[in-house]
Amino acid sequence: MTGAGESAAARRLAEASRAATIELHKQGTPEYDQRAHERAVEAERKAAEAVAAEREAQR
Repeated sequence: MTGAGESAAARRLAEASRAATIELHKQGTPEYDQRAHERAVEAERKAAEAVAAEREAQR
């Protein structure tokens, strides 16, 4: 989970991952919206890229 020392990018990644997982678990139910799931996955990908870029910049 996110700790006090984690960056804003890492917190955004954790939040995006949770949102994508929630949408994934809706598959096969009437609440499932494929576009919402795709948006959540895309947001997670972008957040992961931001974390990777931040880590690379710290080297």
